[in-house]
Amino acid sequence: MINVSEEMKHLHKLAIQAPSKRFNKLWHMLISPEWLSQAWEEIRRNQGSQTAGIDHMTAIDVDLKLINKLAEELQANRYRPTPVRRVYIPKANGKVRPLGIPTLKDRIVQQALKMLLEPIFEADFHICSHGFRQGRSTHTALRDVARGYSAGISWIVEGDIKGCYDNIPHGRLIKQVEIRVADAKVLSLIKRFLKAGYMEDWKYHKTYSGTPQGGILSPLLANVFLHQLDEFAVSELAANRVQTQKESNSRRNPEYRSVENKITLLRRKLRDTDEQGRRLIIDELRELERKRRKIPVYAKDKRQSCKVKYVRYADDFVILVAGRKEEADAIKNKVKQLLSERGLTLSDEKTKVTHWSKKVRFLGYDIKGKLRARGIGIRAVLSIPQEKIKKAREALKAVSGYYHIPEVDAMTQMNSIYRGWCNYYRYANAPQQDFNKLAKDMWWQYACFLARKQKSRIAPLIRQQRKAHALGRVKRNGRERNTFQITVGTKTMILNIFPPKTEQIRSISSKQNWEVDLQPVVIMNWLSGRSFATRLAALDRANGICERCGERPVDGVHHTIPLRRKSFLARILSDKDQRQTAAALCKECHLEAHGGSFCPRAKKLSRNAGCIERCSSGVGSAI
Repeated sequence: MINVSEEMKHLHKLAIQAPSKRFNKLWHMLISPEWLSQAWEEIRRNQGSQTAGIDHMTAIDVDLKLINKLAEELQANRYRPTPVRRVYIPKANGKVRPLGIPTLKDRIVQQALKMLLEPIFEADFHICSHGFRQGRSTHTALRDVARGYSAGISWIVEGDIKGCYDNIPHGRLIKQVEIRVADAKVLSLIKRFLKAGYMEDWKYHKTYSGTPQGGILSPLLANVFLHQLDEFAVSELAANRVQTQKESNSRRNPEYRSVENKITLLRRKLRDTDEQGRRLIIDELRELERKRRKIPVYAKDKRQSCKVKYVRYADDFVILVAGRKEEADAIKNKVKQLLSERGLTLSDEKTKVTHWSKKVRFLGYDIKGKLRARGIGIRAVLSIPQEKIKKAREALKAVSGYYHIPEVDAMTQMNSIYRGWCNYYRYANAPQQDFNKLAKDMWWQYACFLARKQKSRIAPLIRQQRKAHALGRVKRNGRERNTFQITVGTKTMILNIFPPKTEQIRSISSKQNWEVDLQPVVIMNWLSGRSFATRLAALDRANGICERCGERPVDGVHHTIPLRRKSFLARILSDKDQRQTAAALCKECHLEAHGGSFCPRAKKLSRNAGCIERCSSGVGSAI
């Protein structure tokens, strides 16, 4: 049996210890039922598991038998990925983005591949890459950009790769994967996924380049390919180099250093002074500290040695340059040439060179530089674009138009939209005004929803709601506001117009090291209490041959103590106790052990003629 967590930790450890190591023996882990079962557990809880591919299979169709069959197909080299179902989703600029929806079987295998490759490539990725990585997000990318403004930058290169996911060359991508992976079977499976094609309007289309957006493996493969850009920025452009303490001290303002030294000497002198002299020293210290606060820490003519800051999230990147515009233009051209050599193109529409005092759009935020109070250094000011506020209002208005739905559903959906939007933009500078305006819009949209639903005007509706105590004052987080309320059973729900607390973007922390983060396999979803561990233990003992007749191949695992008519906890404990006694049997012996039928009702009615025939359909349902 394979311990998935330990194997992933081991792969990551080896990848860190040997940066040039190529991993060869990976296939045996991928095709194991334990690995595939863990892959299914990772995607089972996602809402997307109910989205069907071209085979119409959803999460309710997946069981242990399907996992074992999938493992057998992979082992026998019979597994072939099916084309993805292509749909289109709208983008913010009015265009549409193609989305590929793989079948559920393909999603399981892709997740298994991701679990195999991620520990290896995470050892190589740079901290400047934030897209689709553990412990990193759009907010951590924005944090690094905001911190980059304080390094005395002059120009910002906004970068966007045109159709990145659709145009990644398959050949060059496989070469990037081959740097770390030498297992031919794993590489062949990745190639098959890339060449699987897509179905649109029930017509098959081949894919000659790109990784389909919507696939589980696509973000990781895109990061592997764009790692070349990160390497170029770090090695060639000397981006994100950390300033040493010696370099920081050399930039200090001589006047600031002089005052700081006087303060240090006075504090030493204060220790050995009597009570009468302490008062004079303390007064002098306070005066020097007031003077120090007005002096810039760093000299105007001494800038930080690191001239380039680089941050990437998926196919969007920002390069902050502390230099002249000619240098920023040269960096932009170098990046453009590098991507062109790799088969990608920079978007002319979105790739710009902008001065630090102008707004830059990155990951849904507007970022603008502003001089600090003493005139030395720049700080980043993050603001919410007006079109994003307008889009949130339109989403709330759309929900209020569905007046035929229950009130609690409309309230829940509006709360979800408002809370998610505010949580994303709570790192902007002073966003409470926008939060309150949107909360006011949501309040009136919900009132309009109730008025449409009850075929009433707003004023009488509000009076009616107040009289019924469905509209009143509610306290949350030290605030009190007038909002709508609904009682469902013993629970009271409110229209949550209380915005979350704001935070500083620079204070966000992120994981520095990758860790294994797997969901525990839940027994209740595996054959009503029959655990995967018990089944594997019995199959390992039997070695593929029935333990009763010793001739026919194993078809199922028989529990010697019945699990039916027990509570869920009792089934779990009983299954665990049978870890060594459960028998791996062929279909005939398994049926014989159950008294001729797997249907409990058939045993009760077996005394009556013809009842066994009526219940014979239960035989085929055994696992």
